[in-house]
Amino acid sequence: MKRYISEDELTTLINQLNIESQNETSFSDPISEDSKLYDDNNNEQNGSIQVKDQRIIVRNPFGRGTYPIIKAAERMKLFVNNKEVHSETVVNEKDSIHWEVEEKPLFEITISKDKLFAYFHLHSKQRCPWRLVNQEPSKRLTLTIEEDTYIVLETVRLSDVVTRLEQMSIVAQIDFASIQQELLLPTHQPIIVARGVEPIPGVDAKLELYFSQQVESHFFEVEGSINFRNHLRIPTVNKGDPMAKKIPSVNGTPGYDVLGSVSIPPPPKDVYIETKPSVELTSNGVVIAQMQGRPRITGSKIKTFDVSTSFVINGNMDIETGNIVFSGDVIVHGDVTDNMIIESLGNVYIHGNVYNSTITATGSINVRGNVMASKLYSGYFGVLFNRLYHTTKLLCTHIEKMLNASKLLIQVLESKKQEVRYGQIIMLLLENKMKEIYSLIKELLVVIANIQQIKQDEYAKLKEVSEIFLQPTKLLDMATYNFVQSYLALLKDTHQEVARMQEAHVNISINQCHKSELKSNGDIIIHRDGVLVSDLYSARNIVFLDDNGVCRGSRLDAGDSIVAKVIGGQTGVMSVLKAKKKVSVLKMYSGRVCVGRYCRDIFDAIGATDFDFDFDSMSMKEVELIAPITDR
Repeated sequence: MKRYISEDELTTLINQLNIESQNETSFSDPISEDSKLYDDNNNEQNGSIQVKDQRIIVRNPFGRGTYPIIKAAERMKLFVNNKEVHSETVVNEKDSIHWEVEEKPLFEITISKDKLFAYFHLHSKQRCPWRLVNQEPSKRLTLTIEEDTYIVLETVRLSDVVTRLEQMSIVAQIDFASIQQELLLPTHQPIIVARGVEPIPGVDAKLELYFSQQVESHFFEVEGSINFRNHLRIPTVNKGDPMAKKIPSVNGTPGYDVLGSVSIPPPPKDVYIETKPSVELTSNGVVIAQMQGRPRITGSKIKTFDVSTSFVINGNMDIETGNIVFSGDVIVHGDVTDNMIIESLGNVYIHGNVYNSTITATGSINVRGNVMASKLYSGYFGVLFNRLYHTTKLLCTHIEKMLNASKLLIQVLESKKQEVRYGQIIMLLLENKMKEIYSLIKELLVVIANIQQIKQDEYAKLKEVSEIFLQPTKLLDMATYNFVQSYLALLKDTHQEVARMQEAHVNISINQCHKSELKSNGDIIIHRDGVLVSDLYSARNIVFLDDNGVCRGSRLDAGDSIVAKVIGGQTGVMSVLKAKKKVSVLKMYSGRVCVGRYCRDIFDAIGATDFDFDFDSMSMKEVELIAPITDR
């Protein structure tokens, strides 16, 4: 009859998971030094062991003397009264003592892990008998042996090796010459005697693009009073122009291993193409534009081609033009004035400045001038969806581990005929082994709270189930294996949905921003002056290109790395630079640098420094030495 296990017992069992037992018992030497056959104090005779003419002779002690001790050398097996002994053993005249030798095979045939090679390893060309070495009587004796080279019991021949190959079903072409050479002039090293044929992998399908996916740098490199329209190099196609071509995949060539099994190479990866009405896909894989505009490609596994039209404002965007909501690119050849809104299902190019406005784009945002008191969001819903993507991915990994751990615990409890509520297992796993799940769920709920205004219904179920994990009473009652598995399915669906929504090659490019907020699913690039009292978030990198570009009183948050130039100044509000992998600065007066979960406050000016994250020691390290600097 099964009994319910107590919480203390279960906690102990959980804490024993993945703990390897290392209980090794060592025994001290039963006799610290080799005793004499005769006791000097009592003048009494001890027992002895002698080896003579292949015989082991044991003599018992006399009077109060001690019995002799026997031990075998390496490669020997020692048996006393038909029982194998592995350490020093006390014996007497009545004990039956015999020995054996652990014989190595004269040769071995091994097959590589990939089964493409068979190896012949000759250990010894012949086998001779072993004999005991004569030894004088002693109270403690170690048996030693030697080969009798005058007698040959067995010799390795070519036919023996071939027979072994046949027994192992090695059917690939056998190199008889190499085997014979090794037998005549042994190297005693593994040699290849049979080879398979490795399969030749196929070639993945690929796309040849006939257009650039990014606006050229001429947009930022123009100097002086030049007509900006002539230097805005936006990729453009006309009706009938080829945009891309699909190069079909090529199948690989099968191979075979030394056992004769055919090895099929993995199928090559294909490229899947979808087209919008503005694009045509021909039978031979050529993508042709059906209208004039900017060629556009989105998606990761499925590539979607489109031609985006442009909405062009030749002067300033102001109250006369009104706000712009457009399903394509937006080009403003002047400034974007106060309180204007641009919503673009493509890229946004602005030749002038942006004042106190909001710009959103599913593609990239390029501002040649300055950005002041504005909000720029690049990619689908910017930072919110990006954080949701990473949080759900981490939670999926941890929840899968929790499900596996719960299975293991249930199996152990069933073997002990003990029972426990599944909710109790989940709670104790969260409290003892997987505490990070709590913080991840809290982070997920914060992200959902920010997204609710946009997709409240879609994330309501995920929010409801996530909150249960933070309420122990509910979790204890509601948690079942299917409940946790359904939560994992919700997380996976959300993660995959966010992955599909992100557009490739998204970035924000500016010269300078002041009191602004920039968020991008890709990179943020600052070409000239820098960032003042602003918040920047990039799912990838934040990069300052000009060596004189400054960052003052701002917060920079990057999902990958930050490459900055001059941080802070003699006075002013401190800046915070936070990145997941690395932060590089050319000059830093003061501020805070965070890499991963670790931060460092900088109070004294430093020179060129890279802050990296050492995942092995779980601590921040500085790749270059920090040295005080003086003003230029």
